[in-house]
Amino acid sequence: MISKLSRLLTERMLSSGTICEADKELYVYGLFMLLSQIMFFIITCTFGFMLSSPLESIVFYIAFMLIRQYAGGYHASTEAKCDIMSASSILACIVVIKLSKLYDFEIALLIIGAVSAVCIAVLCPLDTPEKPLSGKEFKYFRRLSLIILFVITAIIGVSYFFELKLLAVPCLLSLILENILLIAGKIKKALQSRKSQG
Repeated sequence: MISKLSRLLTERMLSSGTICEADKELYVYGLFMLLSQIMFFIITCTFGFMLSSPLESIVFYIAFMLIRQYAGGYHASTEAKCDIMSASSILACIVVIKLSKLYDFEIALLIIGAVSAVCIAVLCPLDTPEKPLSGKEFKYFRRLSLIILFVITAIIGVSYFFELKLLAVPCLLSLILENILLIAGKIKKALQSRKSQG
């Protein structure tokens, strides 16, 4: 749906002379990314309000999108699967945020988050066979991923020390979800590579 809307908007800009034909695919991709992020931000806010955790949900979304954008991770084979899996993942994380207000399992989240941070540092960035990273791009994305990872980890440390669950829990969940997506992406990439060689 978003890809169709991105193409439609790009075609309108093309026909009005706002952009040239050579830039068409760049605008399609840019609009797709922008509209996707707006849609998932709205979904996150909706789930957050439904589960009485609006601020935590926004913190989670910002932290997750920042690390996901540069570290990469699993990509579904179709847009519909991607939308369903993304919405489900966001909902699952917001449910955990809500549960963390009712039950005390922050130590468990800290341990899983610490393991996740180490895994992200080792595995990032993850490219795809469709869009492989050059050596220079790999170094650039890795450096940015590690900087963002350090910032999120620092926020978690300070928030935990001052008992600010509003920041600590959502940031921990952003790292845990990103780690799951990176591992899933690595497995998918390895299976695709094995299949192409076989």
